[in-house]
Amino acid sequence: MTRTAPTRQDSGSSDSFAAAVEEERVLLARCVETAYESLRLMPGVDTSGRTLVWFAGHLLQAHRRATSTD
Repeated sequence: MTRTAPTRQDSGSSDSFAAAVEEERVLLARCVETAYESLRLMPGVDTSGRTLVWFAGHLLQAHRRATSTD
């Protein structure tokens, strides 16, 4: 399989895709940061592992619900 140089249309499409991926990455990082900072303030809560992932996932879902255009 050989790759060809992207056409002008493909380039624009891939740029918008890359921008969307970067936006999603930044949002996920913010959710993890917020979850970590929130859990860190709670005594006896492990700030790494399952709890952090669970809380960050819920923050991400809440953000998506809040910004959905339904």
